[in-house]
Amino acid sequence: MSDEAEDRAGSMVRTYVGRNRTGINGFDLALDGGFLPGSTVLLIGSATSGIDQFARQFWEILPEHRRFFMLDGYLLDGMVHARGLSTNEIFAHAGDGGLIIDSLSTLIMREGIDPVLAGVVSCRATIQASRDNALFTLYEGLHAPYNEILLIRLCDVVIQLHEERHGNEIIRTLDVRKLTGLQPPGRLLPFIITGKGIELSTTSRVV
Repeated sequence: MSDEAEDRAGSMVRTYVGRNRTGINGFDLALDGGFLPGSTVLLIGSATSGIDQFARQFWEILPEHRRFFMLDGYLLDGMVHARGLSTNEIFAHAGDGGLIIDSLSTLIMREGIDPVLAGVVSCRATIQASRDNALFTLYEGLHAPYNEILLIRLCDVVIQLHEERHGNEIIRTLDVRKLTGLQPPGRLLPFIITGKGIELSTTSRVV
């Protein structure tokens, strides 16, 4: 990457002083600006909860500076077709910028937890040096609880997307379970999924 491109990438990543934008409308405000540079983010949810949209929106802020390894969904221009790559190959080719893997669940089911844990640890130095973030998706209820705990312990930020049915209504909430170095929001954050993606809801459901 040229010096000019690096300067442009750096200015785009850090819209808020010292923070990286999440890509989710309203969520940066809830996090006082976004993710801390150099942090690893674990995004947990069901296949229909919106974790794929979240990952894509984060990538689309700065696609030329973040490598998106797609294992589970449809490829968009600029993503890396990772279904034929091993865990070690994916983390070895993570690059010098941000990293997104959708999903860790596929790698765990295919190769076990150990290479995935090693990969998450190995990418930390690269992510911290780039001042960007690594974001991983994980399907809830699919893995042994202890393996999920190990990933939660290793990652700096843990976000869980919930969806519940109330009659004919679907209620979606975002839960920041872990936010190393910062004060997490003290409540569940309601969100909606629109044609443009995920955004925090300005209204809360009254029970």
